[in-house]
Amino acid sequence: MNGITIDFAKSELSKYLKNLEVEANITLGLFEDFNINMELPDKEQDDAIAISVKNKKGYIAGSNERSVLIGVYRFLEEWGIGWIRASRESYPEVCLAQDVEIFEKASLRHRIVCIEGACSVENVLDMVDWLPKVGLNGYFIQFTTGYEFYQRWYEHKLSTVKEPEEFSVDKAIMFTDKVIAEIKKRGLVFHRYGHGWNCRAFGMPDNGWTKFDESDIPQSFHDVCALVNGERKCWNGVPLETQLCYSNPLVREKLVEEVIKTCKNQPECDVFQFWLGDAVLNTCECEGCLEDYYSDHYIRLVNDITDKMVEEGIEQKLVFIIYLDSMHPPKKERIKHPEKAIMMFAPITRTYGEVFPEEYKIKDIPEYKTNSFAKPSGVDENLAYIYNWRQIYNGDTIDFDYHLMWDYMLDAGGERIAKVLHTDIKHMKGLGMNGLVSCQIQRNFFPTSVAMTTMARTLWNKDVDFDSVRRKLYADSFGAQAVDELCSYFSTLSDAFDIAAIKLEKTIDNSKMRAAMENCIELMDNFKKTIEKYKNTENEAHRESWEYLELHGDMYSDFARAIIENIDGNIEKSKEYRTRAYDYCFRNEDFLQPVVDGWNFINCIANRIKIGTGKPYKLV
Repeated sequence: MNGITIDFAKSELSKYLKNLEVEANITLGLFEDFNINMELPDKEQDDAIAISVKNKKGYIAGSNERSVLIGVYRFLEEWGIGWIRASRESYPEVCLAQDVEIFEKASLRHRIVCIEGACSVENVLDMVDWLPKVGLNGYFIQFTTGYEFYQRWYEHKLSTVKEPEEFSVDKAIMFTDKVIAEIKKRGLVFHRYGHGWNCRAFGMPDNGWTKFDESDIPQSFHDVCALVNGERKCWNGVPLETQLCYSNPLVREKLVEEVIKTCKNQPECDVFQFWLGDAVLNTCECEGCLEDYYSDHYIRLVNDITDKMVEEGIEQKLVFIIYLDSMHPPKKERIKHPEKAIMMFAPITRTYGEVFPEEYKIKDIPEYKTNSFAKPSGVDENLAYIYNWRQIYNGDTIDFDYHLMWDYMLDAGGERIAKVLHTDIKHMKGLGMNGLVSCQIQRNFFPTSVAMTTMARTLWNKDVDFDSVRRKLYADSFGAQAVDELCSYFSTLSDAFDIAAIKLEKTIDNSKMRAAMENCIELMDNFKKTIEKYKNTENEAHRESWEYLELHGDMYSDFARAIIENIDGNIEKSKEYRTRAYDYCFRNEDFLQPVVDGWNFINCIANRIKIGTGKPYKLV
């Protein structure tokens, strides 16, 4: 690193001390500047902080420049600032400026957020700004520019109110350049790409899951696609989803060439995510491909790429993903350069009605069959695959998970999914995983940031107490006087909105679920008196939080009514309540935009309420 992040940390410390109306003499630097020794596997990758401030004098040090910035924000939190959500912090009435002594290292190396959902460039910049404030250390831009995620917002996909704005790839490029500059300023670990290499290597754009007209797909692309049911062609007209013929020497050559070229052209990127097609049931069935497992072809490519990286002195790392068809480990191939490769487990079909156990409970997996993905739902079933991978690879491993992508929207209180995150993260090390890439909506703070904050705090300290995290967050967000009422309110809502039951991933007494929803409707209505009591505060951050909570009660009351109608078999009436809920969201979007993703809200409540239908929700 080159001092840019420490300079930024100094400016942030100065800015926030001024906001606190406090003067202090605090020096910033690396551990070696203060003769601090803390055992770390890799001081550039592993974050640790040392803070010693007495009588407003002292130092804040880090194992690397990013850690110094994290240390500054941690110190400011000790002096009363609450990082309650992206784009908003809360301040104490008076800063007590107490002495601070903290010497800590992060429990897990990888603490990363990945772009998803519908978002403006401001939403993404706000998220990047917030990450080190809560101890997170990286950001992942999917594809070349993240175009589809911006497009969903600026073209106001699914909105019942806003008209589409003009949007273009050129704008997405401009946005991406801005975001990268802010990532690098903070010294965050920068991940990029994922799916899309299959597209770019053969002249197709990787803007997202775009469906192309047949006439717009060149024959040269069809020719390298997987042979499925006797035919080679782009899968469903979506290049990003399409698997290629990975036994074809030309395909291997082009993919390796594309990755190496990209590594050389983008030195600002720290980690390249190398994934293949994003769909099942279209693995190549040609004679050459059928000789091996899908994962054999995949790891052969990973080895070809990392061979070149080592040969040409390329310092970046490559991620390979355990996902869909690559859930089964290879029967022949093994990772040749574990120092260059990171394994990432992506259990996209898992339930969030269960948590990671402390140790593996199931170790056997079904036999591999081409184009016959098992779609495991249970957590233990999913973990069995990573257990088998870890028998042949014991290098750096990350969980790539979707807690805050879809199902969190079904949790009215936010605490149920937060507790799942808390337990999953707590048990990661015991399962051989050293962190999390959270594939998630960027506007994930409605009605609070309890799930995101719990994720961040537990990744930093796996032994942190959930109750202490939520109580501090609620105090910072709403004011200390209301914490007990808020804890009771949110926990009651989360207990009732059982994610697995709503999706019909488990059986439940529908009459009890119905009664719970009726109770929640009454609770949300009665809680308006509490909101009215507290919302007219002079504290701007607290007032805003109460206003969000007021709108949240109206939206989720209709959500509860939709669940009741589903249980009663009145599906059309249920749809009316769902429509009313997301229309209410869109009509209040100018105010709600920073905290809730309306595009994602409509997708989740339209498609994931399966209770009463007899048909469990299935993603793939």
